[in-house]
Amino acid sequence: MTLATAGRAQRRSSVVVVASSAVALAVLVALSGCVPIKPDRHPIPTGRATPFSVAPAAPLVVPAVLDYCPLESAVHFDGYLLPVDEVFICRADGSHGSDGVSTFGPWESASSVEHPASLLAAYHVADARTTDARCTRSFHDPLIVWVHHNGVTTAYYAPVDRCRYPSSAATSAYEKARRTVLIDVDRGAPDTQSLLPSKKDATR
Repeated sequence: MTLATAGRAQRRSSVVVVASSAVALAVLVALSGCVPIKPDRHPIPTGRATPFSVAPAAPLVVPAVLDYCPLESAVHFDGYLLPVDEVFICRADGSHGSDGVSTFGPWESASSVEHPASLLAAYHVADARTTDARCTRSFHDPLIVWVHHNGVTTAYYAPVDRCRYPSSAATSAYEKARRTVLIDVDRGAPDTQSLLPSKKDATR
């Protein structure tokens, strides 16, 4: 073998070694999980959203209404969709024509929901995941419903979107729910005032 031929063989050998080393390094980097990942342009989920409040937007205070919708923290409607005894919606922000003499307001009411299956199905949806996207933070009514079953009453809030507002589907189901008013009390009427807890008692 001439000196020139030996030199070319050595260079080819060096190229093979270098190439093999580069491949091995690439495999090692890939296996170690160090391959750079392009940044995700979409917001990153950080957990399940929760409502701003788990209590009615306007507090319930009329004893007759509380018989249907007792004071308790609302929870998400989990579990299985099973037949229930009754579903109630109670609110304390109702309004009627008021003359300031015989009617005053606000009105507090308890209503029974007719055929509540679609309403409960909408409430059975999971809360959305929060993201790092910016949201306008403001209070929203949690749209609570009270479910009676086997002697137990449970309050459920409407599932929320990523900004912690009631989802559009749950809001629509709540607004469209057919209701039969069971009791409607004028909280501003003098004869009702005597039945309500005092402001001092209400803040305890």
